[in-house]
Amino acid sequence: MNWLAPRRRRTAAQRELASLADRLGMADLSEWPAGRLAAVDQHAAAVRDILLLSGEDTGPAELANYARGIEDVAQERGRAPGTPNWDAPDWVSLRLAGVSILAMADPAMASIAGGDVDPLASS
Repeated sequence: MNWLAPRRRRTAAQRELASLADRLGMADLSEWPAGRLAAVDQHAAAVRDILLLSGEDTGPAELANYARGIEDVAQERGRAPGTPNWDAPDWVSLRLAGVSILAMADPAMASIAGGDVDPLASS
């Protein structure tokens, strides 16, 4: 039964990332202003680079771990992430949205999150 462990971790991470995207209101990115998409895209690129340069993959488990780390640090600093104010987004919301963009670009996540394979392609 050990062969199931990686699959279970991946499935749990996919659910966690889909929940994060839902909490951030990322269901229909086509309605987001171009400036916000550009900011989120920059954060997605930074997250991808950080993970790759540290020898990590950019799969669901790694993205979920990274998002949890961002949320933990924010909470330790008294800035617990909740529903973001997209009129004036803070760094934490933008970074978590970047994680979500990367997760949604994974074909397996796209079907769970209900989005396109490339969520920024519609902008």
